[in-house]
Formats: sequence, C-alpha cells, structure tokens
Amino acid sequence: MAKIMNYTLTDREILENIFKNDNLLINHVVVPPGKVFPKHPTDAEVCIIIVRGELQVALEDSEASFYKPGQLVNIPKGTVSELGNTGAEPTELFVVKSGF
Repeated sequence: MAKIMNYTLTDREILENIFKNDNLLINHVVVPPGKVFPKHPTDAEVCIIIVRGELQVALEDSEASFYKPGQLVNIPKGTVSELGNTGAEPTELFVVKSGF
C-alpha cells in the first residue's frame, strides 16, 4: 500500500523532514531571500531539486553557480558546499540524501 507524506506549502523559511529510512532522506526546504547556509562538507550523496526561485551553490573553492526550477544539482559526499538564496523571492527545493 502506498504511504502518503505531506509537506508544507509556504513562502516562509522552513526545513522539514518528509521521509527517512536507513538508505534515504528527503527534506523540503524554503530559503528566504538573503539566507546563506554556512560552508560545510556534505554528509551524504546529495541531490537538490529546485522547484521555485533560484539557488546559489558554491562547491569547494569554485565560484558560485545559480540553479533554477527544473534543475537538479548532484553533490558528492564529502564535498564542501555553500548554498543560499541571493534572489528577491523565496527559493523552494527538495534535498534527497543517500549513503549517509
């Protein structure tokens, strides 16, 4: 039988766990304008699915790149990354982690 998980529809900042088992984690995140997460190494293989807004991603010592809805960003485990929203509108995304 299918199991249904819900996530919050909002423009406000949120980081909520949608699903987790031994192999997979899915978070729903809304990043407000101006919010940048501190640099950190990823603790798993990470796929970020952008559904609204624009996400700025800087990996290791490289310049930041910008991603928009309809794109998926894959970041290998252990990669130092800095993510943020430098736009004027909220950025909404799903973070899928495996191999943690």
